[in-house]
Amino acid sequence: MPLYNFSFGSNMSSNRLLARLPNAKRVGTAILKGYELTFDMFFSDGSGKCSIQKTDKADALVYGVVYEVNADEKLILDEIEGPGYDCVDITVELLNGQTIDTHCYIANTHDEDVLPFDWYVKHVHRGALEAGVPKAYSDAILNRPQKSDPNKERAAIEFAVHQ
Repeated sequence: MPLYNFSFGSNMSSNRLLARLPNAKRVGTAILKGYELTFDMFFSDGSGKCSIQKTDKADALVYGVVYEVNADEKLILDEIEGPGYDCVDITVELLNGQTIDTHCYIANTHDEDVLPFDWYVKHVHRGALEAGVPKAYSDAILNRPQKSDPNKERAAIEFAVHQ
């Protein structure tokens, strides 16, 4: 039985995800209603990473990409996402209207004051463009507050993914 992952953060970028999981198959762009995208997962490198949170806002939604992964790749993804995220089963709607049961990773550590690194925002933005999300959604990602990574070597490696 196939496993489906709903990626709403940096793993929307196929360059980033396929570098980690070369056998994953992109199923399509999907929407999760009643949630909003955040960058408030406090990561060990001192930056913010993406998560989602439920909200009562009437028009709230999160765009993401559904990937089909095998059981071994799911274990790798569990390890990559690490203890800061809980793997949660969630149903999303593909752009063609089909609903699909997926898992996604929702942060269990939050810090509203933490900022993401600029290269991380670039991964998320690139993935959003790849997914064909509305311009207002991708612009909101790109224009959010962010900071430069003090580790210039890591930043260069991460930016190089998009060359």
